[in-house]
Amino acid sequence: MTATGWIEKRLEGRRQSARARMIRQHRRVNAKKRAWSREIARVMLVGSMLMLGVLAVEIGRKAVTVLHNASVTSSVSIG
Repeated sequence: MTATGWIEKRLEGRRQSARARMIRQHRRVNAKKRAWSREIARVMLVGSMLMLGVLAVEIGRKAVTVLHNASVTSSVSIG
């Protein structure tokens, strides 16, 4: 072991711990981004389901109107 060997070991240990801290920090940041992405996806899913529900109701209302108008015109005789 050289006279500066212990310093090199210590510096290497500091580098490794700094690298590990950076990796943990990046993972935390990425986890937060993923959480936000999941929340946004959930909100968009709920919104699209509501829109589909509204669309289904409106299609049903239109179908009832068309059937009602068809029955009224077929029962009226011109005479």
